[in-house]
Amino acid sequence: MPTKARRVAEPSDLRQIEAKWQSVWEREQVYVARADARRPKWYSNVPYPYMNGYQHLGFGTSFLRAEFQSRFRRMLGYNVLHPQAFHCTGLPILGAAKRIAEKEPKQWEILRAMGIPDREIPKFADPMHWIEVFPAATMEDLKALGAAVDWTRSFITTPLNPPYDAFVRWQFHRLKDGGYVRIDKHPVIWCPKDQAPIGDHDRLEGEGETPMEYTLLKFPLADGRFLVAATIRPETVFGQTNLWVDPDAEYVVARVGDERWILNDLAAKKLSEQGKSAAVESRMHGADLLGKEAVAPAINRAIPILPSSFIDQGRGTGIVTSVPSDAPDDYVALRDLQHDDRLLSKYDLDAERIRAIQPIPIIRTPGWGPLPGVEIVDRLGIRNQGEREKLEQAKAEVYKSGFYRGVLNENCGPFAGVRVEVAKDEIRKELTSKGQADLMYEPSGVVICRCMTPAIVKVVDNQWFLAYANPAWKSKVHEAIASIDLYPEALRKWFDYVTDWLRDWPCTHHRGLGTILPWDSNWVIESLSDSTIYMAYYTIAHALQGGALRSQVPWAQRLDDAFFDFVFFGSGSAKAVASRLGLDVKVVEGLRHEFAYWYPFDLRNTGKDLVQNHMTFCLFAHTAIFPKELWPRGFGVNGWVRLAGRKMSKSRGNVWYIREAVREWGADAIRLTIANAGDGLDDPNVDMDFAEAAKARIGEWLRFATAKHATRKDHRGIDAWFLSILNRTIQASRTAMEGMNYKAALRHGYFDLQAAWSWYIRRSEDKPLAEVLRRFIDVQTKLLTPFVPHAGEEIWHRLGGDGFVVNARYPEAIAAEVDPRAEAAEALLQSTLSDVREILKVTGIAPKRVALYTAPAWKVRVHRIARDLAKQGPIPMNGLMERVLAEPGMRERAKEVAAFARNVAEDLRHARPDDLDRFGSVDEFAMFRENLGFLAKELRATVDVFRADDPKRWDPSKKADHAVPGRPAIYLE
Repeated sequence: MPTKARRVAEPSDLRQIEAKWQSVWEREQVYVARADARRPKWYSNVPYPYMNGYQHLGFGTSFLRAEFQSRFRRMLGYNVLHPQAFHCTGLPILGAAKRIAEKEPKQWEILRAMGIPDREIPKFADPMHWIEVFPAATMEDLKALGAAVDWTRSFITTPLNPPYDAFVRWQFHRLKDGGYVRIDKHPVIWCPKDQAPIGDHDRLEGEGETPMEYTLLKFPLADGRFLVAATIRPETVFGQTNLWVDPDAEYVVARVGDERWILNDLAAKKLSEQGKSAAVESRMHGADLLGKEAVAPAINRAIPILPSSFIDQGRGTGIVTSVPSDAPDDYVALRDLQHDDRLLSKYDLDAERIRAIQPIPIIRTPGWGPLPGVEIVDRLGIRNQGEREKLEQAKAEVYKSGFYRGVLNENCGPFAGVRVEVAKDEIRKELTSKGQADLMYEPSGVVICRCMTPAIVKVVDNQWFLAYANPAWKSKVHEAIASIDLYPEALRKWFDYVTDWLRDWPCTHHRGLGTILPWDSNWVIESLSDSTIYMAYYTIAHALQGGALRSQVPWAQRLDDAFFDFVFFGSGSAKAVASRLGLDVKVVEGLRHEFAYWYPFDLRNTGKDLVQNHMTFCLFAHTAIFPKELWPRGFGVNGWVRLAGRKMSKSRGNVWYIREAVREWGADAIRLTIANAGDGLDDPNVDMDFAEAAKARIGEWLRFATAKHATRKDHRGIDAWFLSILNRTIQASRTAMEGMNYKAALRHGYFDLQAAWSWYIRRSEDKPLAEVLRRFIDVQTKLLTPFVPHAGEEIWHRLGGDGFVVNARYPEAIAAEVDPRAEAAEALLQSTLSDVREILKVTGIAPKRVALYTAPAWKVRVHRIARDLAKQGPIPMNGLMERVLAEPGMRERAKEVAAFARNVAEDLRHARPDDLDRFGSVDEFAMFRENLGFLAKELRATVDVFRADDPKRWDPSKKADHAVPGRPAIYLE
């Protein structure tokens, strides 16, 4: 920081400043935006947060990354719209309220951890209390953070806000008219407690997990019953050697159709939710099945039933078919059993027969031998079934390579030579057609509902779905992805992948908060389906909401589809719409103008967890409803916020709420910390130590920028250097800001600039040129303003700036002030000073006199010729020598010239064009002469400079011979 800063502003001072400017901005309506055809527009937004609690720094980070861009664009002269609404749709609020009513300890503790007093918690048994408390609290928190939001456009969702409710009904009518909503039968992730499908917003854990298809393999016993094993790898059936059951687990016999299946009780219950009747007739222990034989499907031969403890009874059926050739778990379990005499004896198993079981090769995969499951166990040194982490790693590696690159071998009957990824479905179909297999679904990963119940998969009939699997619709979305600006660019492939992967999405519940499906009142639209195009609603929300989260505007309670058709498409008659609503036609036409001016939005930013759902859904909905010119222009995505290196998550109890952070450090310090936390898709790390230091940095800058300083009027070479650095900094900061690389923008526009100023002050002997000081304070304050607007505003007004700094023009680089010669001269001075200090450090000398020797004229000429050649490509030594020796006086020292030329050619081999130009721009002798006083002060010794070819030079140790362009020789006495 600037050396002249004498006292850090106290945190209380900064908080008073923040409160003052927040009040002034609101009073003066600085961030209220209205269409203005005379100005270019910029429209940023973020997905509205869910109102089941206070917002933490995860949301705060995504919000601020969009808000930083809004502030930057405002300073570029754009008319900026940045609205914010609050999401209340769905099951989580209802579920949480119910758990409070039931006095569930965990839910009670969640509210207590937010800082809600025990006496207030019982009020949250009413779902309406959540909606009354948390939207207002979130607005309060964002205002305290200094949010540059147009609050006149804020609202809540659900029928509690009639105009938004009407908007969602219009949206679904248009989707249905286009054939994008249909009723169908599909497997969905389901909460057995809430008795409803649960989308990603309704989950405490497991966002992005989807129904996964398992093949149920049926193994007939001699008595006609079937053991049923679940697998996701039906292509491996030709390598089956045995079945695994858990001897200590309980299994049931369930009648399924005309058959009697043996599986665990949980699997029977799951099947009953998936369109199958599974009536339990009796129960048994796994130990009762050991030693028996069952006929394996596909290979149609008897295999033994053996004991194992590695089976996850929560997934599948609790029974596993064993393929040790390609399943590391199976191979290790078989090996363990074959060497476990006690276990073999306990269950009276035929030890000789079991020890004779060998893995059967079935898949050829490049880079693997015939038995990948065995090979990787040996390679990783897995000793037993207890080494779960290594076994999971082994399983993932073998499965991935085998599935994508493997081919079935000659042991696989009619499927020999077929690629695994093709054979998988073909084998499943054949086994199913022969009655040897069936179907079951499981979530692709663990999913926990917000009511804290583990989810299952249910096959629902007569359910409304958004047809995201429609290939024609996907094609339009890919077109939108190809044209959108993405921050960072690496997102493009991800969005394309998610679009291809998405399947039909259940868009309704039978219960929950939200808009009633307009053509079927038995259904409520779910929370990830009513939140995909509301960015269009923001453009007219100021009129519909009347400044309230729940609209009380009389005419806005009567909106119909024709109103939205006119506003968004210009369809129909403004006069007819106005007449129905009892409005002046100019009001309706004005809303049409507002939408046409602001739309499409320019940036929507969020965390990367929403790529796989909300953000991609947003593209689907826009391409279905709006013409191409109104599709989104820009998406930004950031990583998951980490505190002390751990992902921040409510479920992990690892959260920092916005209100707590502002209370601890203040708004500007938090904003600066988040800007510095990281760019792109890397997980931003909110560094508590940086936040603490940020308070001091902001206070120091405020003090420095508003203090009086001693200055000078005479111009020096260092002034040109600083102005050159200042202009390069401005350009680098603008480029970083445009790309949403805020950490880079801070590095260029704050840390590097402060370091440059420190050097400048040192070189100016604590007396900067008055105009340079003024420019520095002006530029630094403006570069920081998107991040620390409160401190920026305070400085601006104390210095008599016009209007508000948040509306001032962002600095522009002045090309004429970029001075490569001044930069090269200063770089040479700095490097020389560093070299002298390194010599002093190594030798321990306390010098009385320092002599510098600049390169002789002949070396300067050789260097110039080499630079000229380097600009054309690699330096040819023959060409270099030919040109050098043609110079007067060079042949007399040909040997010396050749050695130097070789070194120069090597040094310049990787030089950039800018460096080549800079090298020859400095008169080294004159520059050192000008700065002898500075060098003497820094080194506390007499300093002299000589040309190396000056016959009168003082050179007692013949150091001058070592001088080369860009690196003077040094002698210390």
